[in-house]
Amino acid sequence: MFRIYPRYPGILQKDNLAAVTDAPTLENEDPHSDVVSDISIDTLYSAFSSPTAGLLMAWQYSGGTTKSADELDRLWTYIQDAHFNPTVDTTFSHDREKKRIEKYLTDSSNPFNTTHGWRRSSVSIPLPHEHIKYTSENDLNLPWLTIDGVYHRDITDIIISAFQSQASLMFHDIPYEEYWQMSDNSEPMRVFGEAYSSPTFLDAYRSIHSLPREPGDDLERIVASIMLWSDATQLANFGDTSLWPIYLYLGNQSKYVRGKPTGDACHHVAYIPAVRDSLFSCQGAHLSSSYLIISKMNTASTMAKRHPAMFTHTANAT
Repeated sequence: MFRIYPRYPGILQKDNLAAVTDAPTLENEDPHSDVVSDISIDTLYSAFSSPTAGLLMAWQYSGGTTKSADELDRLWTYIQDAHFNPTVDTTFSHDREKKRIEKYLTDSSNPFNTTHGWRRSSVSIPLPHEHIKYTSENDLNLPWLTIDGVYHRDITDIIISAFQSQASLMFHDIPYEEYWQMSDNSEPMRVFGEAYSSPTFLDAYRSIHSLPREPGDDLERIVASIMLWSDATQLANFGDTSLWPIYLYLGNQSKYVRGKPTGDACHHVAYIPAVRDSLFSCQGAHLSSSYLIISKMNTASTMAKRHPAMFTHTANAT
């Protein structure tokens, strides 16, 4: 196996077993393989009076809407948690904990606060009407559905944060071509295994380096490979509580590191409110009836196409 780089890399990453696994049966000598998370027990339960109260509230607002025998069995798993300590917390009040949550949501320590890059916006989507054709989206008779409460972050902010983190020490900033040669006389065979060894990544890297530079510009130019996913996520084993997140991975990281639960490689971009099969009444001077909107579409994809500025930001290549 050998690699061909477009230029000599300043840091030659080592793709070894220790760097991509944290199995307890294997030695791990790579100093950059473990990413220290800033989430501790104190921050995890900071909205509550104690971890015990937080566990009880978590049980109350998860699972099914009616507490069955299965739900009672599930409560036992919360009581068995190592952080559940009834000897320290001798009292519990649901109203008290609910008020603490409401106060926490308005506090700057809330991870969804605007100081952490999160914004809340509304998105309007044009609706179809049976047997009626519209010439354009500017038609005054076109009904619109407004979706409130869309939480999202700027992708540029996420990229900056990721490249400033400890995990960036293992990023591949310079792409390469990788080959396998079975013997000295055999023809080398191209190997495709990572995003940063793909032709697309190499083409993008050559493209940004072909751009003219301004006087005094000696900054390094690299490619941030962005991979976006979106899918509905069930939040509980019982009931229908769900979210529709949009999340981002960086192709500069090895696929093995991205697959590690402890790698902290996933970055949340947005949370899309679910548009269920509902009857929306569109009322106005130009409308005289209700419309049955069967929402079988990918809501996240629709909003991303109609409002790209919500999820993207134009930045310089440098």
